[in-house]
Amino acid sequence: MGRMDVWNSFYENPTVVGMEWGHERIYAAPSYRLVRFLCDAPVTLGECQVLARWYPLCWRRSDDGLVLVALRSLLPEGEGHYPENRAPLPLCLQAYPFAVPDPESIERQQLVVDRVIADRPTDVGAPIVMANGRMSTGAVIRARLALQVARGLQATTALSRDLDAAGLLEPWPLDFDLGQGRRAGRSDLSVIAASQLGNPLLATIVERHGVDAGLFMAYQRISLFRIGFLLQLAKAGARPEGNAAALELS
Repeated sequence: MGRMDVWNSFYENPTVVGMEWGHERIYAAPSYRLVRFLCDAPVTLGECQVLARWYPLCWRRSDDGLVLVALRSLLPEGEGHYPENRAPLPLCLQAYPFAVPDPESIERQQLVVDRVIADRPTDVGAPIVMANGRMSTGAVIRARLALQVARGLQATTALSRDLDAAGLLEPWPLDFDLGQGRRAGRSDLSVIAASQLGNPLLATIVERHGVDAGLFMAYQRISLFRIGFLLQLAKAGARPEGNAAALELS
């Protein structure tokens, strides 16, 4: 099954849902290791207004290309995240384990689930397919969220490519001393360059992509201040007695 580049390494075992899945259950998103451990998650323009209050919004460069992401943590192995239920999850994680479908899957009306074990279930779960052959309410909600992300990717990718092609992005290297002999950093991130905010090319791109693109650029710049909160969380996570839940995160 072909996948869009952005999702090449995202899902472990994407599988088309069939009627034989009646015994399979899905659990709350934090029940899955991916949701708890992922340091950055792909996002779309439509969710950035909400996410900008919690996460720095930036672009990650990799062999798969340029991807707009919400930076969720500065630490690996599930450390340095907001306490559960304190911050909204990006939509692709709200939808999990339902996978964001590629165009071929959408055309064939196929539902795809990342068939992995919920290693830390927090609830009794819900069936994907019920005895009557219909999808459960919980499964329908997550499938719709996954489709919403898929529909938003085209505009998000187009804007990202135009900003990059116009030379309006710059590297955003991160390197922090966390104490306890630990450091945290990233060298693969980019943001809209502050020096380019007055560039006429930026106005041209906004005109091409619409008012939502202009609003996104404002959210993106403001969101970068949230790196301070991620740094607090990382420092708390780096301490043996660290307690992220005790931090003031408002």
